[in-house]
Amino acid sequence: MVHGKMDRVKQTLKIVLGISVVISTIAFILFQTIPDKLIMIFGSGDELYMEFACIAFRTYLMLCICNGIQIPAGIFFQAIGKSAKSAILSLSRQVLFLIPAMILLGQTFGMKGFLYSGPFADGLAFIIAGILLIIEIKHLGKQKVHSEALEDDTSEDNKLDKHMIITISREYGSGGRYVGRLIADKLGIKFYDKEIITKLAERTGLSEQYIENNEQKKELLANLNNGYYFGLNNSDELFLEETKLIKELANKESCVIIGRCADFMLKGRKNVLKVFIYSNMEDKINRATTYYELDKEKAQKEISRIDKLRANHYKYYTEKEWNDHSNYDICINTATLGVEKTAELVCDMVKQKEAILK
Repeated sequence: MVHGKMDRVKQTLKIVLGISVVISTIAFILFQTIPDKLIMIFGSGDELYMEFACIAFRTYLMLCICNGIQIPAGIFFQAIGKSAKSAILSLSRQVLFLIPAMILLGQTFGMKGFLYSGPFADGLAFIIAGILLIIEIKHLGKQKVHSEALEDDTSEDNKLDKHMIITISREYGSGGRYVGRLIADKLGIKFYDKEIITKLAERTGLSEQYIENNEQKKELLANLNNGYYFGLNNSDELFLEETKLIKELANKESCVIIGRCADFMLKGRKNVLKVFIYSNMEDKINRATTYYELDKEKAQKEISRIDKLRANHYKYYTEKEWNDHSNYDICINTATLGVEKTAELVCDMVKQKEAILK
């Protein structure tokens, strides 16, 4: 996320938190000062009823002011694509804290215990939301710019005579992205991976972090939490917008496109070479520990997890199997050839296909 957009995310969060805190503060003041008048809206009773109702109102809603943090925090995490954290916050007060508190405090202290379970749950939910928000804000502050500067002009040194597109699908840890970069450099054409995220953010107004966390993957929690906070989970719309962008890039210039079902989006085009890069598990683990700084014991699980997300995403939008070699023009094992030789082989195939199209 570039610096300006990161500042915009922080500023928006501050505004939402500020408004929410003001509203919850007003509610707190009303609940504590005129509970009797609020209770009268819903019904009336004798003097003992009103006395108990006022005590219950003031006690149970004692820390409702904390909701000014918890609710917008849940919306924030859903908006940036952290569906797991959003789900935790949405469930924390009502399910994780309130129900156990009612059971334990109710059995121990009777009616007072039931009443105090409300502020107990509100307080714990506030602490969890605050901790997660602080960690995320620090992460945003330290996050480096991953996207490279994009140029709109096609390079005059393009080594290809015809308009050619190379799509690269790859297993995690196979070196497929690096192969794509080498191909683009060797042929003098554009390379699109993280750059697509930047362009999508500019088009949609969504944060780059949200897009990065929601594209090319289908998570169970994301589906369960779909639309919980005002329908902010829009992965289908994101895919459609991404399809339009990739087709525009492919129409405009020769380029290498990494992942994102680009082979399916550009199906039927004669000037597209569809490549699948894979490797054996040992080679992928070595690359993941060397270049991605993963712990060796956890690397295999992470590789399997990410590949499964990619396969689910591909299956969902194409109704095809991601690792079915019949979907591609060539499938290459980088453990056999190495990334340099793999890139050279693909470049040779591109030149041969270019010659056929002339």
